[in-house]
Amino acid sequence: MKKPVKPEKLKRGDCVGVVAPAGCVEPKQLERGIRVIEKMGLKPILGKYVCSRHRYFAGTDRERSEDLMAMFKDERIKGIFCARGGYGADRVIPHLKLAIIRKNPKIFVGSSD
Repeated sequence: MKKPVKPEKLKRGDCVGVVAPAGCVEPKQLERGIRVIEKMGLKPILGKYVCSRHRYFAGTDRERSEDLMAMFKDERIKGIFCARGGYGADRVIPHLKLAIIRKNPKIFVGSSD
Protein backbone atom coordinates (compact mmCIF):
# COMPACT_ATOMS: atom_id res chain seq x y z
CA MET A 1 0.00 0.00 0.00
CA LYS A 2 1.29 3.46 -0.90
CA LYS A 3 1.83 6.05 1.81
CA PRO A 4 -0.67 8.91 1.84
CA VAL A 5 0.58 12.12 0.28
CA LYS A 6 0.33 15.11 2.59
CA PRO A 7 0.18 18.59 1.00
CA GLU A 8 1.75 21.67 2.56
CA LYS A 9 -0.34 23.95 4.77
CA LEU A 10 -1.85 27.02 3.15
CA LYS A 11 -0.39 30.36 4.17
CA ARG A 12 -1.25 34.00 3.55
CA GLY A 13 -0.53 35.01 -0.02
CA ASP A 14 -0.91 31.49 -1.45
CA CYS A 15 -2.87 31.05 -4.67
CA VAL A 16 -5.83 28.69 -4.54
CA GLY A 17 -7.88 27.36 -7.41
CA VAL A 18 -11.67 27.64 -7.45
CA VAL A 19 -13.51 24.99 -9.46
CA ALA A 20 -17.07 23.68 -9.70
CA PRO A 21 -16.83 19.89 -10.06
CA ALA A 22 -20.58 19.36 -9.74
CA GLY A 23 -23.56 21.68 -10.13
CA CYS A 24 -23.74 25.20 -11.53
CA VAL A 25 -22.73 28.08 -9.32
CA GLU A 26 -24.81 31.22 -9.05
CA PRO A 27 -22.63 34.32 -9.67
CA LYS A 28 -23.58 35.91 -6.33
CA GLN A 29 -22.62 32.73 -4.45
CA LEU A 30 -19.30 32.60 -6.28
CA GLU A 31 -18.57 36.25 -5.52
CA ARG A 32 -19.36 35.69 -1.84
CA GLY A 33 -17.05 32.66 -1.74
CA ILE A 34 -14.25 34.59 -3.44
CA ARG A 35 -14.54 37.34 -0.81
CA VAL A 36 -14.24 34.75 1.97
CA ILE A 37 -11.12 33.26 0.35
CA GLU A 38 -9.60 36.74 0.00
CA LYS A 39 -10.37 37.54 3.66
CA MET A 40 -8.37 34.43 4.54
CA GLY A 41 -5.39 36.09 2.87
CA LEU A 42 -5.45 33.77 -0.13
CA LYS A 43 -5.48 34.64 -3.84
CA PRO A 44 -8.28 32.87 -5.73
CA ILE A 45 -7.72 31.76 -9.32
CA LEU A 46 -10.92 30.71 -11.08
CA GLY A 47 -11.10 27.62 -13.23
CA LYS A 48 -11.85 28.11 -16.91
CA TYR A 49 -15.26 26.44 -16.61
CA VAL A 50 -16.28 27.45 -13.06
CA CYS A 51 -19.16 29.56 -14.44
CA SER A 52 -20.13 27.21 -17.28
CA ARG A 53 -23.49 25.50 -17.58
CA HIS A 54 -24.37 22.15 -19.10
CA ARG A 55 -27.80 21.03 -17.98
CA TYR A 56 -27.65 20.97 -14.16
CA PHE A 57 -23.84 20.92 -14.11
CA ALA A 58 -21.06 23.50 -14.27
CA GLY A 59 -19.93 22.29 -17.69
CA THR A 60 -19.62 18.83 -19.17
CA ASP A 61 -17.99 16.04 -17.19
CA ARG A 62 -14.83 16.49 -19.25
CA GLU A 63 -14.77 20.29 -18.77
CA ARG A 64 -15.19 19.98 -15.01
CA SER A 65 -12.42 17.39 -14.81
CA GLU A 66 -10.17 19.54 -17.05
CA ASP A 67 -10.60 22.43 -14.61
CA LEU A 68 -9.71 20.22 -11.68
CA MET A 69 -6.66 18.72 -13.42
CA ALA A 70 -5.47 22.17 -14.54
CA MET A 71 -5.40 23.22 -10.88
CA PHE A 72 -3.40 20.14 -9.88
CA LYS A 73 -0.89 20.78 -12.69
CA ASP A 74 -0.46 24.51 -11.91
CA GLU A 75 2.53 24.95 -9.59
CA ARG A 76 1.21 28.32 -8.38
CA ILE A 77 -1.88 26.68 -6.93
CA LYS A 78 -1.40 25.46 -3.35
CA GLY A 79 -5.00 24.47 -2.66
CA ILE A 80 -8.26 23.82 -4.47
CA PHE A 81 -11.65 25.09 -3.29
CA CYS A 82 -14.88 23.72 -4.73
CA ALA A 83 -17.41 26.46 -5.42
CA ARG A 84 -20.18 23.93 -5.08
CA GLY A 85 -20.43 20.24 -4.31
CA GLY A 86 -23.07 17.60 -4.54
CA TYR A 87 -24.56 15.54 -7.34
CA GLY A 88 -22.32 15.11 -10.36
CA ALA A 89 -18.92 15.43 -8.71
CA ASP A 90 -18.42 11.66 -8.96
CA ARG A 91 -18.88 11.85 -12.73
CA VAL A 92 -15.48 13.53 -13.16
CA ILE A 93 -13.59 10.63 -11.53
CA PRO A 94 -13.08 8.59 -14.75
CA HIS A 95 -11.41 11.64 -16.34
CA LEU A 96 -8.90 12.33 -13.53
CA LYS A 97 -5.21 11.49 -13.87
CA LEU A 98 -4.26 10.05 -10.49
CA ALA A 99 -0.51 10.02 -11.19
CA ILE A 100 -0.59 13.80 -11.74
CA ILE A 101 -2.65 14.34 -8.58
CA ARG A 102 -0.21 12.22 -6.54
CA LYS A 103 2.79 14.20 -7.85
CA ASN A 104 1.09 17.53 -7.09
CA PRO A 105 -0.54 17.23 -3.67
CA LYS A 106 -2.78 20.15 -2.71
CA ILE A 107 -5.20 21.02 0.06
CA PHE A 108 -8.65 20.15 -1.28
CA VAL A 109 -11.71 21.88 0.20
CA GLY A 110 -15.26 20.93 -0.69
CA SER A 111 -18.70 20.22 0.64
CA SER A 112 -21.87 18.48 -0.36
CA ASP A 113 -25.43 19.65 -0.06
